[in-house]
Amino acid sequence: MPDDRPRAIADFGRALLVKEGLIPNDFRIKHKNGTEHTFEGVGSNLLDNPSVSGFVMNVRDITERKRMEEALRESEQRYRELSIIDDLTQLYNSRYFHVQLKSEIGRSNRYEHPLTLLLLDLDDFKAFNDAYGHVEGDQVLSRLGQVMKRCLRETDSAYRYGGEEFTIILPMTPNKEGATIAERIRVEFKKETFSHVPGQDIHVTVSIGLAQYKTQEEMKAFVHRADQFMYQGKRDGKDRVCCEP
Repeated sequence: MPDDRPRAIADFGRALLVKEGLIPNDFRIKHKNGTEHTFEGVGSNLLDNPSVSGFVMNVRDITERKRMEEALRESEQRYRELSIIDDLTQLYNSRYFHVQLKSEIGRSNRYEHPLTLLLLDLDDFKAFNDAYGHVEGDQVLSRLGQVMKRCLRETDSAYRYGGEEFTIILPMTPNKEGATIAERIRVEFKKETFSHVPGQDIHVTVSIGLAQYKTQEEMKAFVHRADQFMYQGKRDGKDRVCCEP
């Protein structure tokens, strides 16, 4: 990566043309051995002094400070990610779901854009855990998270809502388009195999409820409608997408 030497020289040159008092400037300089250092320069313009045609510049090496600042930013970013990401599925968690859904509801009310919510639940997951153990159950949860990510668009977001329940927010998405996405997830996940006995492939299915936001509807009521459609799918035989006609 090139250093900031040309930019620093140009900045200093421009500083000679104006009367600005103290002139701060940070710049990176690459040493001949290949290492890069960051310097902080603070100049005092002396153009008011007729005997001086320039300015006094105090420079100090702030490389270590910059490294510490960058490490702190990375640490803070990682902490934020950990606080909103479910470790097992690598999807967003329920805390972040409520924050984002509130934001999308506000956007939908302001601009009258369609907003669709999916609520997914693994079918007979307790029986699967009882038969094959929680380690294998975690594999199912993780794999569903991967399938969801593959099937979604960049504007969509997926969350582990709790246990074996998941939610997906589909901004600017009408009911019919949301149903197409939900069906794609259902079909793709059903193709996944979980082999516990040689020669025997186990398949797990998912039931999905879909609700489209109604203007000025409360968030709790919106989520409840998607939840009710999901349970209707369970009652109707599982492994299906259920929504308003």
